[in-house]
Amino acid sequence: MDKDVTERFVKVCQKLDELRFAGTTDWGLLGQNIFRNSRSAPSTRLFLLWLCSMIDQFYGYASVWTNGEKAMLRLIEDSPRSFSDVEEKMKNIRKDPRGNTICDIPIETGKFTLVRDDYKRIRHTFEFLERYRSQQKDFGTLFVETLAELLSRCAGENGILKLAYFLDGWIFSGRALSTNPSIGELRVFQENPRKRLWMFIMLLRRDPAVLNLFREALIETRKENFGNNLFNIWIDANMFDPKEIELPGDMWNKRLFAALLSKLPLFLEKSPKDARILARELASRYAISPSVFDVTFELGANQCRSLHCGQCPFGDNELCHMGKEKYCSVSDWLFPYYEKDSAGTICSAESCPIAEDMGKNLCTREIDREVEH
Repeated sequence: MDKDVTERFVKVCQKLDELRFAGTTDWGLLGQNIFRNSRSAPSTRLFLLWLCSMIDQFYGYASVWTNGEKAMLRLIEDSPRSFSDVEEKMKNIRKDPRGNTICDIPIETGKFTLVRDDYKRIRHTFEFLERYRSQQKDFGTLFVETLAELLSRCAGENGILKLAYFLDGWIFSGRALSTNPSIGELRVFQENPRKRLWMFIMLLRRDPAVLNLFREALIETRKENFGNNLFNIWIDANMFDPKEIELPGDMWNKRLFAALLSKLPLFLEKSPKDARILARELASRYAISPSVFDVTFELGANQCRSLHCGQCPFGDNELCHMGKEKYCSVSDWLFPYYEKDSAGTICSAESCPIAEDMGKNLCTREIDREVEH
């Protein structure tokens, strides 16, 4: 049963992943300035996406892409010429108990506070881009030109891993890097948790709305022919294989794999490996991307319990609305702290949110071999 249960778990994660990226062409009320602000150039809006990705470590997903987005837009409006111009918009700059610089950014509804090391990441970004600044180019243009250079430099074997390596070093961490990293250097980098960086790359490579924005930004900064050529290189799996996208590490991923290990002690070696390593091992075994196991994507247990379904890849899950969420083993895998019922799993294939018969009997204790999952 261990192998069967693992295969079932992987299939659920794959379906969740497919649904998430098949239905994200419209971000709804989120990312209004990133996707709907026609007054801003595509390069500016893509740079705004990058800045928002960096602050997604403490706040909830919805807060980052609403109030956080407004705060990041505040930093880059009026075309700042240097980080000093950006810093002037930050108020009450101070140190937290760990020595990290934190500050408040005024927005129309009050303030948005940069916490942990967000200030440092943002400063590294602007200071890196500022080195290559010219009189005619704003920070958004410089950021897209940096991405364009990386597309040309990193395409091929380990393309996405190299792209992440340079983005982390050049902009994210502000450190010197070798111009042609060895496999060893890439593997050392791969072991470092980089939730926000990998989330940005995952969106840039797979989200339809972000892909469209990236294409527009490349055409804006590199003209149509060259921009389209670069974009085609980016979406070519032989040049930048999405299977190389790492699992963004956060508490939900860790809980997910802790629950998996507790149920599969014979199939997966029970050890202190973290979720990212286990995801990588499973991804290799099933020839998929480790990021497929980032099935939570801000699907917190509290959101489900409160029936806040807007961010759920299932949409408005009728099973939840019928009060049956505690019977669903998908919920059990995603949120291991759900209350369990002694009756066990109850499957309602007709109203299964996976739909189209793709998930029929997927949630039951036994797999129906006649159904194609």
